[in-house]
Amino acid sequence: MPAMNTPPPEEPALTEITITAGETVLEGVLFDNETARAVSAMLPLTVDLWHPAPGFARAFDLPEQIPDTAERTRNYERGGLAYWYEGPSVAIFYSDHLEQTIVEVVTIGRITSDISVFEEYGGSITITEKEE
Repeated sequence: MPAMNTPPPEEPALTEITITAGETVLEGVLFDNETARAVSAMLPLTVDLWHPAPGFARAFDLPEQIPDTAERTRNYERGGLAYWYEGPSVAIFYSDHLEQTIVEVVTIGRITSDISVFEEYGGSITITEKEE
């Protein structure tokens, strides 16, 4: 039996976010860590998705690189948001069938809505802080 994916440890939430993918609006959170705070400072963002790992994750590039903080992991969860320094890109994991990520990443958040839209959707998304 193959080893199961180990989700990253729980992290406190920094801010709630909304991700709009076409007609679908999803909710999520950015965690309270240095990398996620840097991503939060870039919001709102409208970015094009690309497909680095078909059947596993969609990704988008950030407008600028975030300083390296050496908190990388290969653990992930379905719905997780993870930053890849070398991109600079953020992955959205819509499947959890792999034991670990392909490259080391920093977990920056999680989508709390149904993420199945990303199995097929490959257009642009808009990420904003959730309005109170």
